[in-house]
Amino acid sequence: MDPTPGRSGDDDPGGEIIWLFDADAAPDLQPCSPAELFRRLDLAAQRAGLAAVAVRGAIRGLRRRGRVCTFELTDRETAGADNGGALVRVVVFPEQLRDIERAATAAGRRLADGVGATVNGSIRFDPPYGGVRIVAATLEVHEGETEHAVRTAQLMCDLEQEGLLTRQAALVVPGCPLRVGLVTAPGTAGDADISALLEASGLEWQLLRQPAPMAGPNAPDAVAAAIGRLCRSEPDVIVLARGGGGRAELDCWDTEVVARAIAGATVPVWTAIGHAPDATVADRVANRSCPTPSSAAADLVTRVRDFERQRHERAVFAEHRQRVTHERAKVRRARVVAVVAVVALVLVALVALL
Repeated sequence: MDPTPGRSGDDDPGGEIIWLFDADAAPDLQPCSPAELFRRLDLAAQRAGLAAVAVRGAIRGLRRRGRVCTFELTDRETAGADNGGALVRVVVFPEQLRDIERAATAAGRRLADGVGATVNGSIRFDPPYGGVRIVAATLEVHEGETEHAVRTAQLMCDLEQEGLLTRQAALVVPGCPLRVGLVTAPGTAGDADISALLEASGLEWQLLRQPAPMAGPNAPDAVAAAIGRLCRSEPDVIVLARGGGGRAELDCWDTEVVARAIAGATVPVWTAIGHAPDATVADRVANRSCPTPSSAAADLVTRVRDFERQRHERAVFAEHRQRVTHERAKVRRARVVAVVAVVALVLVALVALL
């Protein structure tokens, strides 16, 4: 039996079925209001077994409005990746929030950006918000800031014992760092910001680009490999440029592989992670940590312009000193000529008297 939009056949024991779209019947579809569309979506989700769901991911954008807590749950492995990881909005109401926070505290954890969590709840299509969200019934925090801090502290301790924390600090950035190695994800805000500022300066930059994802499971190895390739090209400085984002998107920069790649680089490495409140391990081992890609570019421009200004001042001073030296030599020669002339006159006078 051909389906009819809006209803099922008479032999369907389940009652009414909402057909969201039927290609054959599309020309005859009657428009519905946004509220009716959301009602149909809600009914379709329930019949698809999505009335109750369990979703696991990383918490991002945690906000508290009164006693209500909202956040976004993102794919942990793709959070902040350049391909735009999936996310779903979650709301936790006061009654459930109390139980959730009590359980998290008992486990030595707390709700915060960047922690992993599993949310159990129901899907709600909210016409006023024009989207879908999960109303949380329970929430389990898998990894808290304590565990992350312990791992970070252990890595920092290992790097310090091996003398890698200060290795980059001993490297000197040339006075005129026009040859810049750039590790960034093409097309991102970090790439656009640093490229635009360097180009606008009017200076003759030589950019050696190495594309790499700035977040996600492949990011640490990709960033480390990019640093290694750039070191072989011997730029004046390497900049790791990334735009802003939540704490969950900074996992790459707390990994051992990235930290060791930076510390072991033969070229000064600057980090421009774009998340000033959070100092990552990469920031701590780098030659310099810049708050944003824009600030890194501005510092490079300032260094080059200061170098050129000082070089110009040195050239002007050298020219002035040369001119003064020349004038002094002329004066000395004039004095010698005058002395010789006086002596000659005296001798002529003596000869005349004799």
